[in-house]
Amino acid sequence: MTVRDALQIGRQRLTGSRHYDMREARVVCEWMMEALVGWDKVQQLIHESFILSASQEQRWNDWLQRAEKGEPVQYILGKAWFYGMEWKVTPDVLIPRPETEQLVSWVIADYLHQHVTILDIGTGSGCIAVCLQYHLPQAKVYGMDVDTKALQVARENAILHKTPVTFIQADMLCSNTWHLLPEADVLVSNPPYVSLAERHQMPIRVKNYEPARALFVEDRDPLLFYRAITHFVRSREKPAVLYVEIHEDRGDEVAQLLDESDFSAIEIRKDWFGKNRMIKARYVNQKR
Repeated sequence: MTVRDALQIGRQRLTGSRHYDMREARVVCEWMMEALVGWDKVQQLIHESFILSASQEQRWNDWLQRAEKGEPVQYILGKAWFYGMEWKVTPDVLIPRPETEQLVSWVIADYLHQHVTILDIGTGSGCIAVCLQYHLPQAKVYGMDVDTKALQVARENAILHKTPVTFIQADMLCSNTWHLLPEADVLVSNPPYVSLAERHQMPIRVKNYEPARALFVEDRDPLLFYRAITHFVRSREKPAVLYVEIHEDRGDEVAQLLDESDFSAIEIRKDWFGKNRMIKARYVNQKR
């Protein structure tokens, strides 16, 4: 089987599975082929007549079978791309999204030359915390998560990118663990914000493979994590600036929650698709 044959068969099988459209199938196949033979998409065209070895052909078919079932290519390959950098990912962590890059860019732009302490709440793969530490080397960055396996992935990504991020296991929904977390000037979070009622609308490769606890919240309290985060910020000594990713339909609700919790300078920003996607707000504790 040549590279050209493998790519053609792969595109056909993935589009036939109905989990991918033609563009997605092409990109997924190019990513898998690059992982298989080490050539980017241009080199794949140049070497399209190259004949795969028996072991390469077997691995290609194994990967295709997994992708046909809806398993994300990032989990198949064990890596994802975010902010121009490669990241280790496993089914214990969310696959980094392009929208979250805008949240990271916002923080980097605001603190480019400032010596600040940053806490990433619900760090998952560590992509936010490690990116911030990489681009803000003068800052001190912490990442927290409740999940031990996610923290292991985050630590490996910090090592991969040679960044001295400190990771802490704690539960934002359990105030008894808050004492483990540092005082921070800046808090960043991409918390779970998709309601369970929306789950059926999501692609199989999201709802069946990515960690539910990092994605979904109960329908009765979609702002659960935002409420916990605001309570946490209000419990701290230092003034702080909060940056959070939000559900496109709940920007006004999150802004109202922050306003009622005595946050100020509340700003909502849209993502590349024109959807409300992130909020920045400032809190100064007047009682201290």
